[in-house]
Amino acid sequence: MKISTNWLKEYINISLDTNELVEALTYLGIEVEEIEDQAKRLDKFVIGKVIERKKHPNADKLSLCKVDAGTGEVLNIVCGAPNVDAGQTVCVALVGAIIPNGEFEIKKAKIRGEASEGMICSSKELNLGDDHTGIMVLETNLPIGTPFSEYLGQNDLILDIATMPNRGDLLSHLGVSRELQTLAGEKTRVPEIKNDFSGDDIKKYISVEIKNPDGCNRYCGSMVKNIKIKESPAWLKNYIIAVGLRPINNIVDVTNYVMFECGQPLHAFDYNRIAGKKIIVRKAGSTGTFVTLDSKERKLRDDVLLICDAEKPVALAGIMGGENSEISPSTKDVFIESAYFDPVLTRRSSKFLGLQTDSSYRFERGIDIDKTLWACKRAAELMASLGEGEIVKGIIDQYPLKLEPLAVSLRIEVLNKITGIEFTKEQAIKLLEQIDIENTGETSNVLKFEIPQSRRHDLQREIDLTEEVLRLYGYDKIEDAQIDRIYFDSNDFYNKEFDFINHVRDYFEGRGFKEIISNSLVDKKIVTAFSDKNISLVNPSSDQMTELRTNLVEGLVDVVKSNFEHSNNSLKLFEFGNCFSYDDNGDITENRAFLIALAGYFDIESHETKPRYFDLLDIKAEVKAFLEKIHIEYYKINYYNYTEIYEYMLEYVKGDEIIAKIMKISDKYLKSQNIEKPVIICEFPCLV
Repeated sequence: MKISTNWLKEYINISLDTNELVEALTYLGIEVEEIEDQAKRLDKFVIGKVIERKKHPNADKLSLCKVDAGTGEVLNIVCGAPNVDAGQTVCVALVGAIIPNGEFEIKKAKIRGEASEGMICSSKELNLGDDHTGIMVLETNLPIGTPFSEYLGQNDLILDIATMPNRGDLLSHLGVSRELQTLAGEKTRVPEIKNDFSGDDIKKYISVEIKNPDGCNRYCGSMVKNIKIKESPAWLKNYIIAVGLRPINNIVDVTNYVMFECGQPLHAFDYNRIAGKKIIVRKAGSTGTFVTLDSKERKLRDDVLLICDAEKPVALAGIMGGENSEISPSTKDVFIESAYFDPVLTRRSSKFLGLQTDSSYRFERGIDIDKTLWACKRAAELMASLGEGEIVKGIIDQYPLKLEPLAVSLRIEVLNKITGIEFTKEQAIKLLEQIDIENTGETSNVLKFEIPQSRRHDLQREIDLTEEVLRLYGYDKIEDAQIDRIYFDSNDFYNKEFDFINHVRDYFEGRGFKEIISNSLVDKKIVTAFSDKNISLVNPSSDQMTELRTNLVEGLVDVVKSNFEHSNNSLKLFEFGNCFSYDDNGDITENRAFLIALAGYFDIESHETKPRYFDLLDIKAEVKAFLEKIHIEYYKINYYNYTEIYEYMLEYVKGDEIIAKIMKISDKYLKSQNIEKPVIICEFPCLV
């Protein structure tokens, strides 16, 4: 997410220099990945004047130009633009400049036999617009040699911040400014909406029906009439460029501006292309395909959420609009959509379609449903102002599934035990209220807080508020003496199952075993060898990770193979992990499993002894010792010849329960995996 510091200052006063601001954000847990100085990006781009233009002697479509760029000498530049002419004021890329669109460097060159010492630029080459049919012709009487960044007013510093999946609130300038309230000592200045309405109520123009409220909790709409589609003003284009987007026109640019301002994705429809003057939010069902704004036909699944008019789909909800309702130069009336789409459904649809946009990226992480209406009004106001249009009276606000604010409790004694710091109630309240987490009271020493909707996907439990208090307090303020006081021996934090697993882990580590953590996603070829009920992913990330594992052996094979390939030929391994299966109802269930494995050599070769492989007696000894350790005795052992995968199996049975299963993987299967040494495993169903 790119943040413009100039844009940020519209909402909050920041007196920090760049290094101090980056350091402050870092201490708040916001990683700044890159800092971009716009002036440096346009280094060696200057205002110039074409003194002379004549036809290139060796090319019909090229011109030879003499250009004054304020360097002290006249430059010879070969130009291919049809509109270049003497007397024009232009943008000149000097030798050494890096062209933003394409990122290639300008060098002295000969073009069709004539020397060229620079380049006269079009708006597209500088990512300032789509026009590449000719060069940019600027106003006359501009100072020659002036840096082009000064002319554009692009003196911004851009911070590229990393955002975690649970921090969708940071995907906007207002969201980041809310974080900086802790440093500025003031609240964020949210722009006021002063809509001037005219004409009939919007409900006379259009209606909205939400057929699937589970996918669309809220849908707001407003309308602007008699609008003029034109180029955006410089201030808006500069902000759009700063966050890495390309200016298109005043309507589309406003939707992007508001999204990067408050985090609410918007979509603008050409009102006169909406059939039946009705918007219907529904799942695709039998609708097979849809052509998106990028002119690609998308094959749909029945659960993909669509925005439709009375006849056809017009947008993929929360992802991308369609060609059949996009804003065009002839658009006169605009319908603005501002909605809240379910994060899980949006993510699922985006992955299925292989299509991620700025909108879906935000909906997947959860947006602020309280900003949905505000963003709709804000966009209408800006469009009316920049497009000389009229805002239609009223607004549509369908809210079938209301999201009530979350209430989360915090106990000071628990906060202090976890952090090792003696916070008072007043300190905790003050820290949290700095970022708009409001204290709503106290009951029996338990503080109650209302979570703003912008953080409902992130702050849901007491431990979340504990982490938030410590983050706002400052990790850098924790002293070494305080760290030593952090402990987890209270009954509040005791987990019997977790404690037992740790004892088992310690036991096997003490006997020379190494713990492994294998991937729960495995190759289909491996899964089908061990199970006939494999669980396939709809959208796998690679050809080697297409299935959910049904047992731990499937991942173990890869670990053993990798170790043998790196000459680690004596392996004693164990793993705790989750496996997946279908239950009687056909639903996928997740189950914990535990196994140990012996693979390769029992010992290493020396001048006195020859190495031998692990065998059945070795693993039986390990199983016997472990069962004694956990006080299981008086069991019987059943021996079986098994399948092509396992040469034999031993079951340790107590009553009707299988407490352990030893299996030797067959040489035939191991050779198919290029493994030439024995692998013997034991699963312990009794532990899970």
